[in-house]
Amino acid sequence: MLRSISRTTFSMAVSAQKQTAVRALSASAISNDRARSKAFGAIRSSGNSRDMMDITNLEDFQFDDSSTIGYDRMEAQREVRKYLRITKYELPKLKAFVKPFQAPTNTQILRFRTTTYLGESNHPAGPKVVMTVDTKSLPLTNVELHKFLLLVGSRYNPVNNEIKMSCEKFQDRSQNFKWLSDTLDKLINEAKKEPETVSDVPLDLRHAARSIKPKVRFPKEWNRPVANKTA
Repeated sequence: MLRSISRTTFSMAVSAQKQTAVRALSASAISNDRARSKAFGAIRSSGNSRDMMDITNLEDFQFDDSSTIGYDRMEAQREVRKYLRITKYELPKLKAFVKPFQAPTNTQILRFRTTTYLGESNHPAGPKVVMTVDTKSLPLTNVELHKFLLLVGSRYNPVNNEIKMSCEKFQDRSQNFKWLSDTLDKLINEAKKEPETVSDVPLDLRHAARSIKPKVRFPKEWNRPVANKTA
């Protein structure tokens, strides 16, 4: 019982101290505001006050400073000089990262293409990755390759014998790279599972009908007979 009474008394004392502090702060703020208003009133009454937003109170231009257009031109010159300094002092440092060109090996069969839009870091098509691979470079037999082409469907281009796939599911471009590589591995593994079961299924190449143009040759039988000049 005594403990509860002592806790209640202590909490009441703390709340009273808080109220006293708040009242003191509010009183000081009010007094400061009154002092400031009196000071501004004295300045206005003396006639020395000027409204800086009023254009009639602006001083006449004495041609002792640059104009707004001049400052804009100086800012443009600073930006040009900035990139000139980068070109002269920073770009030569890139020579340390130069690597000789190495042709892709037989194991590097994948070709990736990406597009970077200058000035648009958040372009919606920026993360898109396009992958192409030659069907002759795949580690598949003829029967397995036939099943693989059935699986990829319209992604197969019979003109140049390439598979073309794209991915833009993820915001990070590296994730799209990984998804395409993993998907190709899954297709190859699936093509190796009992490929003989679909060996008699023909390929559907209707998507490439416009690209596949048959070579029409004029029949020899339709040629005009050559007149015998010796007769």
